[in-house]
Amino acid sequence: MKDTMIAGLTHETRVTVTKGLTVPEVSEHFKSFHTMPEVFATAYMVGFMELCCIELMAAHLDNGEDSVGIDINVDHSAPTPTGMEVTAHAELIDVSKRVLTFEVTASDNAGTIGKGLHKRAVINAEKFNQMVADKSRKYA
Repeated sequence: MKDTMIAGLTHETRVTVTKGLTVPEVSEHFKSFHTMPEVFATAYMVGFMELCCIELMAAHLDNGEDSVGIDINVDHSAPTPTGMEVTAHAELIDVSKRVLTFEVTASDNAGTIGKGLHKRAVINAEKFNQMVADKSRKYA
């Protein structure tokens, strides 16, 4: 990890909510979602917040490094219908060795729809992928 990965870094990213990002579309495997309202899904909001953090980190990682989410604690306080734009904002608030803590928010045209904290661990991608492959061979 580069020494430029410091608290205070910020990033924003945007997405327009389409039908594919709504609750009924979360997964074909989870049938109970199919009857839910057609609004921005919490699952996708969380993923979108993670994406914002990943994008913030990109320029500050060394070759061969990546990150994995290790903790997320966010609320989803307001619905967003299809057609509205959602903005995710991330601020790096703490760097403790290889664990990064971000304050994340998501908002649409009407205001804040979610906020909280997210932690990511910086990993050696090759070693991590080998560990996953080993686990898969042993337990799958």
